[in-house]
Amino acid sequence: MGKNRAKNEKVKKKNLITINQQVVLASSSQTRQEEIRKYFDKVVLSKHKINESQEKKEKQLKAKDLAFYLARLKAISISKDYKKSIIIGCDQILECNDKIFSKPKTLIEAKENLKELSGKKHKLFTCLYVLKNLREYFVEESFAEVRFKKLTEREISDYVEKNKDTALSCVGSYKIEENEKHKFIKIIKGDIESIIGFPLKEFLKKARKEK
Repeated sequence: MGKNRAKNEKVKKKNLITINQQVVLASSSQTRQEEIRKYFDKVVLSKHKINESQEKKEKQLKAKDLAFYLARLKAISISKDYKKSIIIGCDQILECNDKIFSKPKTLIEAKENLKELSGKKHKLFTCLYVLKNLREYFVEESFAEVRFKKLTEREISDYVEKNKDTALSCVGSYKIEENEKHKFIKIIKGDIESIIGFPLKEFLKKARKEK
């Protein structure tokens, strides 16, 4: 078992993209951190320096435009600290019935958000914004639409209490990675990358070509 694990680690390391510059992820999202480490051997994690709630209130942008604006701002917010690096900013906006949702600050807010999503369709707008040497290097915008199954208040309460980290760390208080277990959503449009909120595929193609 130990030998197989070691062999798998070697294979993973061999398949990592090696480039001269370090890749900096301007995010504290555990999912995005785990994903980016699957592909690059030089990764730095650095939380962005913006107040998302404040920016959303001040800008009053449409969901798609807001995702781009925040992703770009996140990357720029740490650019002075990593002038010679590749910096990735990413943002996902959830919209349901023309309302833009934010990450809940409390478990009560998480429950209220799930009540609003219950039995309805919602849209997910994501933008990946990449700087290289302080210049725009790559932009990827993606869209997904899903239907959330109808849940009772008891089901919502039980889920939130048993999955507090997910409920507070995700804009919709759920993770697509857990859908096989909970069967919360049915995908109408889009792919898994778009729902996770980290569309890397095309960026990785570009990075591999230029390494």
